[in-house]
Amino acid sequence: MEVGGWPYGAYLSFSIPKETVRVLKSLLPLLAVACANPRPPPGGPPDATPPRVVHTTPAADSVGVGSDTRIRIGFSESMNRRSVTRAIFISPRFSTDPEFRWRGRELEIRPREGLREDRTYVVSVGAGSSDESSNRMEATYSFAFSTGDRLSRGEIHGSVEQKTGKRGQVYVWAYDLRGTGDPDPAKDPPAYVTQPGDDGTYRFVRLGAGRYRVFAFQDGDRDQDYNPGEPIAVPPGDVPLGSDDGRVRLSLLKMAVRDSVPPRFVSARTPDRRRLSLRFDEPVNLSSPPRISGGAGFLDVQAVYTDATDSSRVWLVTGPQTAGTEYSVALGGISDRFGNQIAPGEAAAVRGEGQPDRRPPVPVRVNPEVGARHVSQDVALRVDFNEAMSDDSNPDVWAVSDSTDAPEGRISWPLPNRLAFRPLQAWAPGKTYVLRARSDRLSDVSGNPAEGEILFRFSVASPEDQGALSGSVVPSDTPIVVQARPASAPKVTHAITIAPGDSSYFFEALPPGPYRVLAFGDVDGTRSWTPGVIRPFVAAEPLSALDDTINVVSRWETSTDERLNLYVWTSSGIEGEK
Repeated sequence: MEVGGWPYGAYLSFSIPKETVRVLKSLLPLLAVACANPRPPPGGPPDATPPRVVHTTPAADSVGVGSDTRIRIGFSESMNRRSVTRAIFISPRFSTDPEFRWRGRELEIRPREGLREDRTYVVSVGAGSSDESSNRMEATYSFAFSTGDRLSRGEIHGSVEQKTGKRGQVYVWAYDLRGTGDPDPAKDPPAYVTQPGDDGTYRFVRLGAGRYRVFAFQDGDRDQDYNPGEPIAVPPGDVPLGSDDGRVRLSLLKMAVRDSVPPRFVSARTPDRRRLSLRFDEPVNLSSPPRISGGAGFLDVQAVYTDATDSSRVWLVTGPQTAGTEYSVALGGISDRFGNQIAPGEAAAVRGEGQPDRRPPVPVRVNPEVGARHVSQDVALRVDFNEAMSDDSNPDVWAVSDSTDAPEGRISWPLPNRLAFRPLQAWAPGKTYVLRARSDRLSDVSGNPAEGEILFRFSVASPEDQGALSGSVVPSDTPIVVQARPASAPKVTHAITIAPGDSSYFFEALPPGPYRVLAFGDVDGTRSWTPGVIRPFVAAEPLSALDDTINVVSRWETSTDERLNLYVWTSSGIEGEK
């Protein structure tokens, strides 16, 4: 038998020259020493140092640069080349993309059509650039040079509110409005591009005199372009630069998703003869009950409410349905929260159900939440159910409490599936309440008594537990709304309005803890921040926020010297900036 051409069990023999044996023996002591003194493996601690730009050609602020010059950028370490080339921005933009070539740590950029005469160029290396260990640059690096005999020195700077956990990098675009009309970020390339640093700040430098419009957006699909549906910030106005050395600070840019697509109907069903549910691909607003036709005429709609746990589902309480009858629900005019309406004539088909509702309603949410602290003395207790309830306002709903007598108050139904209880007397400051409601004394529209525990456990704020917060704003000719948002509960907002011309704000009776303080100019008088419109352009209401959170301490007034400045500018400069 043979294996691989050799007889199975055979031995391979060969001879080594004597000179070779002698050399190998002489090396044995050295090998023994090497084995007796082991060394650590090559390498070291992980690289955590951000890369940086160490030199450029042309040098920063150079003038008289030749039109055939190639741009070179040297880095402090080896870079992730793809991340760099995706983050290089040259303004004004070339009509065709330049050629990129690497030589070790240096990137060479070759414009295909050459540099234009008498023009200031700005080259930005975006903060998204990273080294081979994925360490990003700490901030965008920019340098300028001119093919003429002078540099433009105008500047626009500011910050973008960036939310952690959001997918995609943030880009800030600036349009030179001379000759561009009303730019559309979804179609028109910008003249200037940069990226904010980790702290949200950005800067456009070396701008000439003119008027500029700035947008910021979250690049969710990572194509470096704005696409409708991605969060985008509209500025509070166009920025005027009166000279080549003008400087403007733009107010805080806050991104919002601007939905321009009507809601889409997904499905309809009838779980019993008194209810019908409509599901959409987003939350919708129903200003009036939709018409339901079928059988001999129209089906009566007695109540409309949104599902307590799924805001994209709407429930209708109907008159008795006829089993097997095909009903048509008119959807035209139903809109989303952005005002986009479903086209007139669109309808949903659903088959009627003849079976009665025999399932008990269940409480799904209470407010204040169980265990809530520092609750206001006048808070109303709320219970959300999974279906519409009978509006019988039974005053004897409370069971014996663990800590106090059953409170007296008034029950109301602000929504078909929401009970609200407001006590006749304010909750006692500093006291902890544990209250249970009698589920069996509450029933749905079909008469089924509720099941499941309805428990409230909360402590009421007392003057000893609370603190105050004060500060100032740069006065404006419009009302200013100042908001204080606790870091532990960002959805909770304490707000006050400052009259035009006034400059101070004061929050009293705040639960202790860190707060984020921001302000906006209430131009439209709605007391809610308006994000503006991209096109036709409508400016967003100006925003400002304190750089750091402010810690409110019990029984103490915390004040801050940092002024909230909305940076409302005029043709001669920035109002309020010193």
